Order: sequence, then structure tokens, then C-alpha cells
Amino acid sequence: MIIECRNLSKNYGRTAALNDITLTIGEGVTGLIGPNGAGKSTLIKIILGLMKPSRGTVRVFGLDPWVYGERVRKRIGVLHEKPVFPSWVTGYELLKFTGRLRGLRNLEEEIEEALKHVGLWNVRDKRIGEYSAGMVQRLGIAQAILGYPELVILDEPTANLDPEARKEVIELIKKIKEEKGSSFLISTHILSELEEVCEYVIILEEGEVLDRGALRELASKYYAYSLTVRASNPLGLIEVLKNLDYVKDLALKGDEVTLSTSNPELLADTLSKYGDEVGIVFVKENPRLLERIYLKATGKRTIFNFQ
Repeated sequence: MIIECRNLSKNYGRTAALNDITLTIGEGVTGLIGPNGAGKSTLIKIILGLMKPSRGTVRVFGLDPWVYGERVRKRIGVLHEKPVFPSWVTGYELLKFTGRLRGLRNLEEEIEEALKHVGLWNVRDKRIGEYSAGMVQRLGIAQAILGYPELVILDEPTANLDPEARKEVIELIKKIKEEKGSSFLISTHILSELEEVCEYVIILEEGEVLDRGALRELASKYYAYSLTVRASNPLGLIEVLKNLDYVKDLALKGDEVTLSTSNPELLADTLSKYGDEVGIVFVKENPRLLERIYLKATGKRTIFNFQ
């Protein structure tokens, strides 16, 4: 286990940013989601040893980060939200300083690899003050992954990036996790992107853990898998599905039936069994799985307050 929090609370005066939360974060890619003010940034600061909790305990790699902050932070790469770097140094110099703090060997090779990953190798000698907002964001990602630390914490990693660059960041996370074995804790408002890469989810709401678990387990729990099925006999399809305990929210529009399910594999078997009988033309899985998990877990109708 990488991170363990027990009965963790943090107060700012009379305001509780975190209220008696208990959670564990293991290897893999974990998504930390919740609206602004949910306590995500406070939790990250406590994990890094930058803030002392009011009550409770936190252990990172088995260590108290408030007591052993330097040892903990050497094993973690971090991208803070809206990163700010000294404008007078170059991108290369910033990573060289970071690498020395982490005690990295083969530092020049590590810097070159990190900057090439984010497309900044050709501007490595340019001062950061001359970088665009997107370039600063990519430099922050390079700093976080430098040396492939055991844990990489990314707070809004795709902010200020164009759509193509955002896709590249998601693919980079997948690659580093698979090839280098780094684990990730990612906090973001863009749930559709997080869904592509995360294996586990923690939902924070008003300083409390509303739910947590593997993405697939939460999707089953909240019947968050959504399908659209077109059939020549849609009413017959509804008759087949309406009494199944793993199917909910059947809706008919024209010759298409939309539904929610807790067990897409079992549903696929059922559709295969009755496909000829009801004339199934196609089956489409609808996007925004993680958004539906969040909405069903919180009982909200929109996620507009993420922005």
C-alpha cells in the first residue's frame, strides 16, 4: 500500500476541509474526483507533508510525511495545479535542479527523456518566462515524471493544453505506468479523460469520502454502464430485459432502447441469446462512464460545479 489515511481531518478555523476520512491508495492509477472545495488539494498537500493534519494519521510508503517529508517527497513526482516556475531559468536547468534534489543518477539522460516525452526537448535552453501557458504545463509534467518516481501526483494535468496534447498526456500516463511501473494519483475535472486511464476512483464531497473502489466495481454498483440497442422489434427487446435484476432505466426512442446495467458481460450473453428473435441491429456502449458514477454516487443531476 502506498498511502494510508486513518480518520484524517483538516480544519481551517471552523471550516472542515477534510472530515474524518479513511482511505488507502495502492499501485496503479487512481482518480481523485469531486467539485471545487471538496478537499482534493488539501489531501494532496497532507500526503506530500506540506500541511499538518488537524487529527488522524497518514502514512506514505509507511512514513509520516509531516515528520519524514524529505524522504517521502524524494519518491514522489508532483504536478501542482497552475504550476509556477522561475522565469529566468531554462526548462533544462529546472529539471536539472529537480533531479539533483531527488538524487537521480544518469541525470542528463533522464532530463532528455522527460523533455522528449512532453515535446520540449527542442526548447530546453529557452527561458521559462518565454514559454506559453501550455509549454509551462508540459514542463510541469516533465518535472513530475523525471526519473519515473514510485508515485506521480498530477493535479489538473491537462489544463492549458490543446485537445491533441491532452490525448498525448493520457497516453504518456499509460505508457509510464505499464513500462516503468510508476503509480499515479490524478485529480482532474475532466472526467472523460480520467476514465481512459484510471483503475481506481475516490469520490470526495465536502471533505468526506463519498465512495471509493475499483472503477469497474463502482460502475456495477451504480448501474453506470449505459448501452443503446437498436432492434427491429424494440418492444420485444424491452419485454426480454424489463425483469432482469442487472438492467435498469429502460427507455424507448424510435427503434432504439437505452438502458443501464450493472453487468455488461451478462447482458451481452442475453442480447446474443435473443438477438435474432428481436432483430438486434447494433449495440453501442455510451461514453461518460465516470461522469455517471459520480452523478449517481452524489445524487446530482449535473457536474457543472466541477468547473
